[in-house]
Amino acid sequence: MALVLRGTVVTFDAEHRILDPGAVYAGDDGRLAAVQPAGQAPPAGFADAPVIDLTAGGALILPGLVDLHGHLQYNSLPLWEAVGVPYLHHDRWVDEKHPPDYATTVTWPAKVLGTAAPQALLTYIGVKALVGGSTSVQGAPRSTRPIDGGLVRIVDIEKLPAGRDMVLTAALQQDAEVLRDETAARLDGSRVLVYHVAEGRRAAVPPPPKPVPLVHREFADLAPCFRPGLICVHGTALTSAEFAAWQQAVAGVDAAERGTVVWSPFSNHWLYHETTDVVAAAEQGLRIALGSDWSPSGTKHVLGELKVADGINRHELGGHFDDRALCDMVTANPGDALATAWGPQVGRLAAGSAADLLVLERHEPAQDEYRNLIDATERRVLLVVSRGVPRYGTAALMTAAGARGTNAIEPAEGIRRRIAVRAPDAPDTVLDWPAAKRALEKVRQDPRAAWRDAQDALAAWGGPLDDPDAPLVLFGDMPEGEAVSVAGTDDVPAGLVVPGADALTHDDAFFAAVERSGIPELTRLAEYYRPGPP
Repeated sequence: MALVLRGTVVTFDAEHRILDPGAVYAGDDGRLAAVQPAGQAPPAGFADAPVIDLTAGGALILPGLVDLHGHLQYNSLPLWEAVGVPYLHHDRWVDEKHPPDYATTVTWPAKVLGTAAPQALLTYIGVKALVGGSTSVQGAPRSTRPIDGGLVRIVDIEKLPAGRDMVLTAALQQDAEVLRDETAARLDGSRVLVYHVAEGRRAAVPPPPKPVPLVHREFADLAPCFRPGLICVHGTALTSAEFAAWQQAVAGVDAAERGTVVWSPFSNHWLYHETTDVVAAAEQGLRIALGSDWSPSGTKHVLGELKVADGINRHELGGHFDDRALCDMVTANPGDALATAWGPQVGRLAAGSAADLLVLERHEPAQDEYRNLIDATERRVLLVVSRGVPRYGTAALMTAAGARGTNAIEPAEGIRRRIAVRAPDAPDTVLDWPAAKRALEKVRQDPRAAWRDAQDALAAWGGPLDDPDAPLVLFGDMPEGEAVSVAGTDDVPAGLVVPGADALTHDDAFFAAVERSGIPELTRLAEYYRPGPP
């Protein structure tokens, strides 16, 4: 459907234009036909399109936010208050055996939900992203068959352009031989690789003949893939010398192609009590993007992660990044990183870009547009448009945008919105919001019965699991710890508790857990959700 929005347009285009007033023309093909000053003549084909005029209220029109690091299978779970923190590296916390242990707190609840209520889980994680203004998220679960449709773009499985899957991902480390002989060859300038590397605490690399620490070996193994399109997630253990080695390997290519570091400061501090040296990475010419990671150790969505980054930037980094640079980390930067594979831009508003839009209430008129985005909470999200379709927003704006088949949703007390969840032409988005919530609650009430019913359905199918009509089952992309795989188990652990769906917003329970952690880089996040400036 075609749609026109008028108001203060924060383009994040190559010139970072702010059009006040401006107009955004979203075509029925899911692309932007034009982004221009409001007084200019509209492009052809928009004579009958709905027009949303936001000029009187001063709302901001921005690109939908891009979350470049996640593990979506787990995003209905609450924060995991592990007892062994800080961990040395990523191999340590997955085998936590002391309550609340990783297997029964994280792996098994996600496994049961992904088996017994996969469509409902996909709906929930899409809605959670929309509530925070995200329209593209990374971290698709593995599945028995391809996932059809979705409320937001799932980076790993989004097929742009021309229906081709050009995004490679690996949450677990590949063997050095595979990276050298197979993966590197696929980075031919038309694909990107989202790769977890060097996730752990920073430590000096000892001189030979002492062995190089695990997380630094991971980075050394990745060297053949230092090519255009490489997106490294975490890199918390990397030193300035290692960032320099990466930069030197791609010094001969265009700056836009040199590489991207995905920064997840909340999760890093939650598990390791330190985070990526993003200043060193940026000084080497590497692009920085933000990712919320997953709900067991991360923020609810990248709008929250932006605030963690802002607090660290102000208190620990001496304000190295200005407000615009921080906002680029959830818009232009991840959009540029993905453009290598996708072509259409998802993080900049310009003709030909994806029609993924976020409308924010301007809560501090005296502040500039970038500081308004940083300080904005979920209460300021007024409308989210994904693929040109109005998906979430206030009742008035959803009606004005021509949204159909919406449900009422109250993501937090006092926030009343409408959500358009169903997409009848996409088999995996046929549930409405109330039905999705009921399905998740049914699993929570009796995990063992839900698990057995799902296993019976799989057994009754009997056909190939990659068939489009096969029962959908979602599988996590993270290590399982002590838990066993679905194929090798007949039942869930006795007494397993599947928690209720995690809150869609940063709520009191979330902040109470953060306060218990005592991590100063994280406890200051609550300040953004209180009246007045942080």
